[in-house]
Amino acid sequence: MNRLSTLGALIAGAILLAAFYGTAFGDRDEGINIEINDEEGVRHVVSGDKGSFALKKDGLDLEASWRGDYELTDEGDDLAALDHKLTITREQNGLDEKVVFERDDDEVESIYYLDGDKQDENPETAAAKKALLIAFLEASGAKAEERVAILLRDGGAEAVLEKIDGMYSDHARLRYVTELTKQATLSSGETASLLKSLKNIEGDHDLRVALDALLQHDGIGADEMPAFLDAAARLESDYDLRRLIESISEQDLDDDAIGLAIGLMQRIESDHDLRRASEALLEQDNLSADAAARLLNTISDRIEGDHDLRLILSDTTSYLAEGPEVAAAWMSAFNALSSDHDQRLALEEAAGVDNLSAATRRDLIAASEKIASDHDRRLALEAYANLLDDDTLKAAYRAAAAGIDSESDRKRTLEAAGLDD
Repeated sequence: MNRLSTLGALIAGAILLAAFYGTAFGDRDEGINIEINDEEGVRHVVSGDKGSFALKKDGLDLEASWRGDYELTDEGDDLAALDHKLTITREQNGLDEKVVFERDDDEVESIYYLDGDKQDENPETAAAKKALLIAFLEASGAKAEERVAILLRDGGAEAVLEKIDGMYSDHARLRYVTELTKQATLSSGETASLLKSLKNIEGDHDLRVALDALLQHDGIGADEMPAFLDAAARLESDYDLRRLIESISEQDLDDDAIGLAIGLMQRIESDHDLRRASEALLEQDNLSADAAARLLNTISDRIEGDHDLRLILSDTTSYLAEGPEVAAAWMSAFNALSSDHDQRLALEEAAGVDNLSAATRRDLIAASEKIASDHDRRLALEAYANLLDDDTLKAAYRAAAAGIDSESDRKRTLEAAGLDD
C-alpha cells in the first residue's frame, strides 16, 4: 500500500462508507473522517442530516457541505428538490468557484460565485453551477443510481465506462460499477473495458466488491474469466481473495478457469481463508481429478493447521477413487498432518469411500503408521478391518498393527480383522 498521504491509502478507509452511500446521504447518525494533508486525499463526515465531503487531487480542491437530502432533475445536472442547503466549492487552475443551493418554499434557489464575487444569472453561470454539481456527484459517488440511469439513457454503457475511467475515488468508481452492472447487460467488449477500468481501484475491498458485482449481475463467460482473474490477482487481502473465490465458485467454471482460481488461492496466507476458498471450489460439479489434485497439492503446501487441513481432506475423500494422481495428492496432503487425532479422523473418512483400489487401500493402511497414539492408530486401522481382501492388504494391516505398543490395543486391532497376533 502506498504511503498514507496518497489518495489510494486514504481511499482504502472508504470501505466504511458503503452504508453511507447506499442511503445517498440519508439521515442516520454516523461519522467518517479521513484526514487530508497538504498533498492529496479524501474526507467524508456525516452526522444526522448534515455532512461534508472534500477531495484534493492533482491540483483539484473540491469541497461540499449539506443539510438534508436532495433530488436531481431528470437530466441529472441540477436539483429538483432540496430539504435545506447544499454548498459546493472548487479550486482548480487558478479559479475559485462556489455554488450555493438553498430551499425557497418548494423551489430551489442557487447562487454562483467566481473568485468570491457573486455572478449574475446567465447561460454561462447556469452551466457553471451544473458543472460544479456534477463534479461533486461524480467525485463522491452520491446519487450514483440516478446518474448511471441518466448516462445509460443518453449514451449507453460506454458513457458510464467513460465516467468510471475519469473518477478520482475508489468508492465512487465502485458505486458506478455496481449500478452499471445492476442496470445494464454488458457486451463482452464492454465487460473487457470495465475490467480494464477496475485496474484504477487500489483498495482491496472496493476492488473485490466491484468484481463481485460484475459476477452477480452480468456473469463472466469462459472467454472473459482469464481477464477477470487477472484483475482479481491484484487483491492482497486474504479475506477479500477468499470472498471473491467463493463468488467465482458460484459460476459454472471450466477446467481452465478452475485452474486459474486455484492459482488465485495460492496468494492466500490464512489457513482459515484457504480452507473456505477450497471448500467453495469443491462445490464445482465438474471439478476434474486433475483440478482436485492441484487443489490438494496447493493446500498441502500452504495450510499449516491440522484442523483446517483435515477438514479439506475429509471433503475430498471421494477423489481417492478417481485415479492414482489425485490419490497421491490426497496422501501427500495427509502426510502434512501431525496430529494423531486428525490423522485418525481423515483415515476413518477415507475408509468409507466406495471403489477404492487395492493400492490406495494399502497406502491408507500404511499411512496409519504415522499415528503415534495406540488408541488412535487402533481406531484408524479398525476402519479397514473389513477391506482386507488380499494377502498384501493383510500384510500391510499386520505391519501397521505391530507398531501399537499396547498389547490390549494391538490384540483388539488384529481381532477386528480376524487376524492372529
